[in-house]
Amino acid sequence: MPTDIIQSVIPILPSLLWFLLIAVILLSFRTAIRDLISVLIWRVKTGASIRIASFELGATYISPDPSIAATTPLIEVRKDEQRIRYQERGKYYLPNRDLFLVHRIAPSSKPGQLYDILIYLIPHKEATLACVQKVDYYFGPHWGDRIFTSTNRATGFAISTSAFGPFVCTAELHFTDGQTTIIWRYIDFEMGKVGKEM
Repeated sequence: MPTDIIQSVIPILPSLLWFLLIAVILLSFRTAIRDLISVLIWRVKTGASIRIASFELGATYISPDPSIAATTPLIEVRKDEQRIRYQERGKYYLPNRDLFLVHRIAPSSKPGQLYDILIYLIPHKEATLACVQKVDYYFGPHWGDRIFTSTNRATGFAISTSAFGPFVCTAELHFTDGQTTIIWRYIDFEMGKVGKEM
């Protein structure tokens, strides 16, 4: 009887050992596997390309919705004869020393939030961040009316947050010569509202 049992088990033994090995690997690396799956899902949601061995999923191509252009009335064009608008436009460069707030968004990895947001300064043309000592950011009451200070010039004085809706961000720039100015940006989600896939 024992011989019969052994002979019946021998053919399935390699399969059983493989199953046990895979189970041990999955249990041992379950946190890393869960993180990997989470990153893959996030990359698919953001439209990034993915390549695993010979399998490749290309980046999503998004084009603007052509129906919007078709329904927009003709745009009227006229010249700024007295250069009034040109002079007015210059006022947006001077106080902030050609430094501007920009932002990026990505689908949020946090429950209850719509987008993760990165806000930072970029210099226009020959401008430089060397004249900035720190930046004080203010997002409003949903962030507890707190002021967040960034001192990392190497990242453009970047700050990250998450939000479930658009908001106004104000940033007080503290210059190395002691002067300050406040600039602002509407942190919109329009780039997250993708056009039709082509």
